[in-house]
Amino acid sequence: MFTTLPFALVILLLTFVRTQTLAIPPLFEFSDTAPIITVTALVIGFMLSGVMADHKEGERLPAEIACGLQAIEDCIQADAVHLSEHDLAALKQHYATLCQSVVSWLFNRENAEPIYGALRAIVLAQGTSPTFKVNGLRNIDTIRRSITRIDVIRRTDFIATGYVLLDVFVTLTLGLLVFANFKNEIAQYCIIGSISLVYVYMLRLIRDLDNPFDYEQDGSAGVSEVDHFPIMEALKRLGLQHD
Repeated sequence: MFTTLPFALVILLLTFVRTQTLAIPPLFEFSDTAPIITVTALVIGFMLSGVMADHKEGERLPAEIACGLQAIEDCIQADAVHLSEHDLAALKQHYATLCQSVVSWLFNRENAEPIYGALRAIVLAQGTSPTFKVNGLRNIDTIRRSITRIDVIRRTDFIATGYVLLDVFVTLTLGLLVFANFKNEIAQYCIIGSISLVYVYMLRLIRDLDNPFDYEQDGSAGVSEVDHFPIMEALKRLGLQHD
């Protein structure tokens, strides 16, 4: 909200310059802008509902990855009696690589290829029992599906043409407000400031919600990002270090 205030202040400044400095007469009544304001609100609602669907789906994906990682570790512990010391050490190394790769990928330090490689290495590990392979493949498939889905959400925008339409209508609405006629000067600045603040805020919010996994490389997340605590807490329970 605070970072959106300057945009609203710019619109108010343009209005002040138009009325007080340049003395440009209004081009139409404020009531005439009602259809455009309404259409803009509808477009905002349509875009918001679309990105919120991906955002709600994204809230469960870190938990699914965390459950999959813990389940694979359980499979390793259960199958330890069937493995030689060398094979067990190799399998644990593949698992540690998987966990570290998940963290690095999650925090945008690298792509997802190391994760897929580590998952494949676990599947092809030497000496594991058929039961391990069946249970391990089930959990590996869960992790792979979640990783792939997050990658799709990260790398695609929700209806690019919709963003163009949204930008056009928000810009058009704010431009019309600057040149609209109001019966009261105080009402003029209050209405223009309020509508500008809300519309620009919603425009920026929609773009931010479109990628709920836009974490910083140090692991920090904005207010619109999905919380990654399920994965971090799972790694702590497993006794694995992460940066």
